[in-house]
Amino acid sequence: MENGFGAYLKSEKLKDTTIEQHVRQVRYFLCWLADSYLLLAEVGQPEILRYIDCLWSEGRTAGQINRALLSLRYWFGYLNKTGSVQGNPASGLRVKGAVRSIPTGLLEKNELDHLYDSYTAKDDRTHRNKTILGLLVYQALTLEELETLRPENLKLREGKITIPETTNNAGRTLDLKPFQILDLQEYLLVIRPRIQQRSERLFTGRNDLEDLKNTLLHLCHALRRINPKVKHATQIRQSVITEWLKEKGLRQVQYMAGHRYVSSTERYLTTNLEDLRDALNKHHPLK
Repeated sequence: MENGFGAYLKSEKLKDTTIEQHVRQVRYFLCWLADSYLLLAEVGQPEILRYIDCLWSEGRTAGQINRALLSLRYWFGYLNKTGSVQGNPASGLRVKGAVRSIPTGLLEKNELDHLYDSYTAKDDRTHRNKTILGLLVYQALTLEELETLRPENLKLREGKITIPETTNNAGRTLDLKPFQILDLQEYLLVIRPRIQQRSERLFTGRNDLEDLKNTLLHLCHALRRINPKVKHATQIRQSVITEWLKEKGLRQVQYMAGHRYVSSTERYLTTNLEDLRDALNKHHPLK
């Protein structure tokens, strides 16, 4: 088990010490399976919940249990890749005390499209904001990524945009919608030179400030008048990623979202999410 699984974890660019921890966690789980007279092929979410109960009974903390669940997600990801099993019964499971939680209060695709279509560009500032909105709604960019973009990241003839690697996310190249190409071209050639003189970034805030926090704050305030459900730019990103997963494969969405680890993408999976929440809230409430 160690050699194949270890090589898989290396391909995920994990450190040697982290790999050792994951292998140790999986070995412990396999021992529990044997003691429970369970076969690997029989493991589903109910069995994982039983395993969580076992860890609770041993006095494990929420953080320790969540690290064990992360190891199992990697393990079942490896088994999926080798064709040994299908599905990942540990996917989306996270108990109270975890840093991350399952995203809630998300917008649906038609609501995201409506935000973009309904936001009116009345002047240079709102034209810039609508261009930014397009990158939120259709490419799910983060604040950090928006502040990192340069004009050379736009490949308008190819209909693509290259997102540089940031502290939190991996770099990637994404397709642009046809109407985005027109908006970006007008912004780049006409609007940007009028509102931006000093910075080399693609977007800046008021008075050529490179920080876009206030820009997104004002944008979301305007979007809330279109749809009161809008909270912040992070919610929009979470909504887009969730919608992508309804149509695309997990690994493809991981790349598109810039997630370094597939576990970051898995928490957006909505299959049987309500049943899962009920089961977890009964014994192991999510944060």
